[in-house]
Amino acid sequence: MAGDDLPGKAEDLAVVLSMSKFQLAHTGEDSEDDDQEDPQERSTWEELKFAEHLGGLVAERLSGVLAGPPDHLHNPDHSAVARRMERLLSDITEGGDAIVHVLSHGFILRGAKDLCVVATDSLPSDHRLVAQSVFRIHDFLTKVDMGFGRILLLLDVCHSGVGIDWTREITFPDRRAFVIAACPSDEQAWEGRFSQAVSDVLKGLAQGHSEIHPSERFVRLTWFKDAVHKRVQQLSTDAGHPVQEVVSSDLYGLATEFLPNPWFREDLSAVLKLKNYWDLQDFIVGSVHPSLDVDHYMSRASGRDTAQQAQSTCHFKGREAELERIRAWLEEGAEEGATLCVVTGSPGVGKSALLGVVVCCAHPQLVKGLRPVMQSIPQKLRPDPRSRVAAVHARGMVLSQVVDTVAAQLDLPLPPEGWTAQKLVDAVAGLAEEPLIVVDALDEAMESVQISVELLLPLANREDRGGGRRRACQLLVGVRPYWDKLPQLAEAAGDARQLLVNLDAVDRAGLREALSDYINEMLSDTDTYLTRGKERRMVAEGAAEHIERHAAGGEFLKAQLSVRYLEAAAPVTKAELERALSGLPLTFAALMETQLSEERTHPWARPVLAALAFSAGSGMPADRIADVAPEFHPRKAHPTRADVRSALDHVAFYLRHDVDPTHGTTLYRLFHQELVDHLRSRPRGGPGPLAGLLADQCEGGPGAGPVTAS
Repeated sequence: MAGDDLPGKAEDLAVVLSMSKFQLAHTGEDSEDDDQEDPQERSTWEELKFAEHLGGLVAERLSGVLAGPPDHLHNPDHSAVARRMERLLSDITEGGDAIVHVLSHGFILRGAKDLCVVATDSLPSDHRLVAQSVFRIHDFLTKVDMGFGRILLLLDVCHSGVGIDWTREITFPDRRAFVIAACPSDEQAWEGRFSQAVSDVLKGLAQGHSEIHPSERFVRLTWFKDAVHKRVQQLSTDAGHPVQEVVSSDLYGLATEFLPNPWFREDLSAVLKLKNYWDLQDFIVGSVHPSLDVDHYMSRASGRDTAQQAQSTCHFKGREAELERIRAWLEEGAEEGATLCVVTGSPGVGKSALLGVVVCCAHPQLVKGLRPVMQSIPQKLRPDPRSRVAAVHARGMVLSQVVDTVAAQLDLPLPPEGWTAQKLVDAVAGLAEEPLIVVDALDEAMESVQISVELLLPLANREDRGGGRRRACQLLVGVRPYWDKLPQLAEAAGDARQLLVNLDAVDRAGLREALSDYINEMLSDTDTYLTRGKERRMVAEGAAEHIERHAAGGEFLKAQLSVRYLEAAAPVTKAELERALSGLPLTFAALMETQLSEERTHPWARPVLAALAFSAGSGMPADRIADVAPEFHPRKAHPTRADVRSALDHVAFYLRHDVDPTHGTTLYRLFHQELVDHLRSRPRGGPGPLAGLLADQCEGGPGAGPVTAS
């Protein structure tokens, strides 16, 4: 396409260039042999018959995620390319993000080490004037760096890896150009597979197959590059050709606005209706901070599991006295009140439930959306909202992660050389109003000792004399009584000036009554027992007595799990109840096996759960689950995306979720270590070599494995 009549408008922020046919450009030199009436000779560049179709496909798929359709230039001459790129750079002079996708021939200019993209009229690569007839990537990226906008350049040309070399010379925070290339600098791109992969990934994104978390406003480029690379590999394998490697600039930790997430929940008013748990999750993560573990705090505070709907009620039971002590502590002034409150007890006794209620009631953003749920807790027990709250679920974290998370949630300005524990303590002490900092599951952190000694205890002991208050913050910590590992924290918690809440020191009769109330309310949410109050109370009392007598800790969590079993058994007489209770599983693994043995069990339920048993850190994304689950399928079959999604929904009760900090995708993990151990030893079908490899990776991976109930 030549001349000034170019498609598109000045506000276009995406351009697709595709070249399929090539002609020799006029060199500008006079020659007696030139005959202007004769057509130009065919170029030495080979025709790319697929370019028009794939270029159009990329443009179409980009329009599915962008606000408007991109500008597709097919077969432009080099002058038309230059003018369109100049206009694009002008559009983002004052800031903004733009995407350029290029599909053509590419070569390295001799002596300059510059990647050149061939236009429809470009001269042969060995011509002395070739540099004047091509799209030179180095020149283009240099101009990008001189402006204030940013460019994502997608290169489907041979030797395209040369395009990323220049970006390595620019300091990462200052870089404005980011390149994803079809192949390394010394290799060729084949048959437009990169463009096909880009269009396929964009299609999946628009259709919701990508598992990008709804809290992510934009798609992470790390995920996009990896997804395109994986698709290129599959296309290469399907064609029987060697695998083509996709390469890129450094993209990690990058926050850009190139590709909007079509599934981002922009309208919070719909989320605030709390129609279901996922609406609630979108609100919490999207409105507060991704580090706030929704499944951990909300499910524990409400007494519900992720498979249930977020109705306007809360089943928090049995820890009213302890909650009242914490509420009173929160209201105490700095002069007379304790700085540190430690909530301890064995697994499953309700530590996280207490901390979850505090977080959901005290957080200034959460309380607005969760008021319909939290109002089920008596007013006298509900902590008042605070202006500044930071809540960290420390499972699997190292010290630097906890420091960064607290600083981000308190909206503290980043120091020039980054955060340290001491810098954070100083910054918190310097705030005009003391914040509430909540750290749960401290014992499950990878660096629990360092977090305790270098951050929490200095925060508890810091006095801000210059700021006019005695303490830097109020610090609420949830931890199991592993005092041999955390002796300094144990000593601080035992100080008479601080507050220690030990949930293991409980009246057994009071515990049984609380369990009965809890099970009764949980059963009242089921269709089976909604209108059968007499039978429901009988079942609740019998189950509470059975659990209190025989469960070795974790009574409330096991009561929550047992409701599913009791609903299915549906006893209505004392004899039926006795039979049901005699078979009531009192371990998490036994409860799970009861569900998996039911006739209605999803065919992919166990393979998916077994795959998750070998996940590391915060969990495994859905596409990785699809890769691993066949190892545990009796016939080694491969699930579809729909199979995995359906299975995850079916076993949601046993799962927790996180957001991948690098890729922005949803991560799934099992909620208790007992399930991990059980499924690793009995995955049904044998662990196989892949599982062994995954197990080895888990030992060295980030995090401390799946969460254990606390």
